[in-house]
Amino acid sequence: MATPVVENGSGLGRRGAAILGVWTLVAMLLAGQAWFAGQVRGEPLAWARASAIWLVWAAVWAALTPIALRLETRFPLQRPHILAALAVHGVASATCALVNLALFALAAPVIGATQVESTWLGTFSRLLGTTFLLNLPVYWLIVAAAHVERLVRRRLRLEAQLADARLQTLRTQLQPHFLFNALNTVSVLMHEDVDAADRILLQLSALLRRSLDSTEAHEVTLGEEIGFLESYLEIEQARFGGRLSFRFLIPDGVLEARVPNLLLQPLIENALRHGLATRAGPGKVEIRADRHGDSLLLCVVDDGRGLPPAATERVGLANTRERLRLLYADRQRFDVRNSDDGGVIAEIELPWRTAT
Repeated sequence: MATPVVENGSGLGRRGAAILGVWTLVAMLLAGQAWFAGQVRGEPLAWARASAIWLVWAAVWAALTPIALRLETRFPLQRPHILAALAVHGVASATCALVNLALFALAAPVIGATQVESTWLGTFSRLLGTTFLLNLPVYWLIVAAAHVERLVRRRLRLEAQLADARLQTLRTQLQPHFLFNALNTVSVLMHEDVDAADRILLQLSALLRRSLDSTEAHEVTLGEEIGFLESYLEIEQARFGGRLSFRFLIPDGVLEARVPNLLLQPLIENALRHGLATRAGPGKVEIRADRHGDSLLLCVVDDGRGLPPAATERVGLANTRERLRLLYADRQRFDVRNSDDGGVIAEIELPWRTAT
């Protein structure tokens, strides 16, 4: 379910002005169409009368628009609750159409509208029989416009999230002490194990190439994500020496699954920096993946010191949680908890998707 957006007074004022402006434009267009149609049919309609009729109609819908927008936010047309949302909006569309006709019937005798009877009830009944079905789609157009706007906003926020993730990775991988440590490790290995030094240089090159990749894709295959992590962990393993070991428990059948770009690296970085780097003994990191029905389950497990009591979620984890929410709404799960055996388990559940 979408999270309501809290707006300040000026924001609400601008939105109200925008709603009023849009409906005024719609009223003028419809009035112009009615005036032109009257001229063509040889039944001239005064511009002032046409404008008054459509401005009243539009003013009522302008007053109802915030209600429709609030309902669209509260009951978005998206899975898994789309049937309930359709039912709510179906009732709301009929209610708003009736309210529009009822209020328009009050003003109809004053503005010179057609189909006016001697009583309000008579006018309302006549409007109900002739224009009720024409008013129903208006509510749905408002809801559809709000839904499209939300999708566009989500897309823009995803672009910003991806750019931020890439920049965070660059800051992690390219910060001077990281490069210094990596190159210093290579320098030491050149005197002890030339093949190992060459391998670390190749991994560093692969990692930097991926970090600097200009791709804008929100998702990559799990195989691509694992390739990046292998480069990252081999460099970190060389730096930690014999203190760090890692392994991947990933069946071949899940390597084509789609995952958010640069999803797992912040979780592994968090395990190394806050779980293993602060302890003197050896540590281990496991990356697991498997398919469970229509879901992909990803786990990053370490045997470090664990989460302290009442720990505040770090920026990297908070960003990961927000990216998943934006990409998959409530079709995802992200859980970080202490393991019964010590250390931390970061677990992500995503909808199962492949490129084909």
